Amino acid sequence: MNDIAAPTPPPAAATADSAGPFHVERDFAGRQYVGYREKQEDYYAFADASDKKEKPVTKLLVALGDGLGAHIGGNVASYQLVTEFVKAYKRSTLSVPWRMRVSLESANESLRVISNRLNCDKAPMGSTFVGIVVTQSHLHWVSVGDSLLYLFRKDKLTRLNADHSLAPILEERVRKGEMTEEEAARHPDRHVLQSACMGLPLTLVDARMEPYPIESGDIIVVASDGLLTLDMDQIEELLTFGKTSSAGKLVDALLFGVRCAEHPKQDNTTIALVKVP
Repeated sequence: MNDIAAPTPPPAAATADSAGPFHVERDFAGRQYVGYREKQEDYYAFADASDKKEKPVTKLLVALGDGLGAHIGGNVASYQLVTEFVKAYKRSTLSVPWRMRVSLESANESLRVISNRLNCDKAPMGSTFVGIVVTQSHLHWVSVGDSLLYLFRKDKLTRLNADHSLAPILEERVRKGEMTEEEAARHPDRHVLQSACMGLPLTLVDARMEPYPIESGDIIVVASDGLLTLDMDQIEELLTFGKTSSAGKLVDALLFGVRCAEHPKQDNTTIALVKVP
């Protein structure tokens, strides 16, 4: 891996005194943990997605990328993908789901341009991606790769977006009796991606075209796969215990759980969390 530096501006575009229903730290917050990697190759951002005629921060945009560590410049790829997605979204005047899809294509194309500029032909830089737009009543998303989008509602955690790794294929083989759960869990290709943003045509995209209804009190978690050090039950327990806390404290609790697990190969972990007012 070439050590290409990526800029690291503050990830939150909205501020604590922004007018609107979403307030930083109380309603939305993000944190990162490098784990046992040499550098942080995840990147995330919050931005105000409200239109000009709407009150500020009545729509919140969250974007997260997990740079591919086996390729050149994973840190640059995640930064480029997230920042270009946010810029493209703000330029567009399409409906929310189409804005998200077009913005993803634009951001993915920007990776092709940079890869060509850096002569990354053999192993083009790449990243997973999750982007969401959330209001007090509904949610849209677009995702590529294996990064996570969870909904926590009434003490129950549910994954909303598709997993584009080979894990679902292996789990299907378990259901068919073709392999055991242990074999699937230990399979060396379990985390190989079927689709990622690499400046090439996207083979798999999970895009929510219809608004997904959400409720006051819902908690939305966008995260890189480093969070998978904790299983669903553990994440659920931490969110249940702290559900009355601020978004910032909830993120701190989740990252504390990851740290306490002391996984010897702990990956970068990034969590961006939204509490619906």
